[in-house]
Amino acid sequence: MRVLRGFNGAMPTRGPYETSPMPAQPRTLAERLRWLRKQSGLTQVEVSQALGCEQAMISSWEVGRTRPSAVTLGALAKHYGVSLVGLDSGAGFMEEVAQRPRPESMDQDSGDFPAFTLPPVAPGQIMLLDEKTGTQTPTDAAEAMAALLRALKKGRKAWVVVR
Repeated sequence: MRVLRGFNGAMPTRGPYETSPMPAQPRTLAERLRWLRKQSGLTQVEVSQALGCEQAMISSWEVGRTRPSAVTLGALAKHYGVSLVGLDSGAGFMEEVAQRPRPESMDQDSGDFPAFTLPPVAPGQIMLLDEKTGTQTPTDAAEAMAALLRALKKGRKAWVVVR
């Protein structure tokens, strides 16, 4: 019979990477991905849902175990609002990040957002807001995502309100 020595029965609730401090200057792709996610205030689950992949993939990229494909790297760069070159190689990354708009600094008066009055939305209801037409349309999740993609392809702004 084998006895495990040094095991006190307590399991860590988080891995060592998650509790490690954020680097001031991310040097690797893994550090840049984690840094951008944390700076954006997102969880790995939220990023995985935005990209349509599993949370385990985000974790794997952020610890440097695997590397995202070129297509996925492009989607990540677009999601975080940075260049593909900056994200991948780190060249000019911090300068680029310093110049990108931060969501906390945007407000209705700055002109970054249209002056929509948010409609009352019942719990579980999804409302699509279109900047160009000014319409507010109740919809389901699939149609809301499709409408957002169409607006993005046409260079228009659209929002989804969910309660």
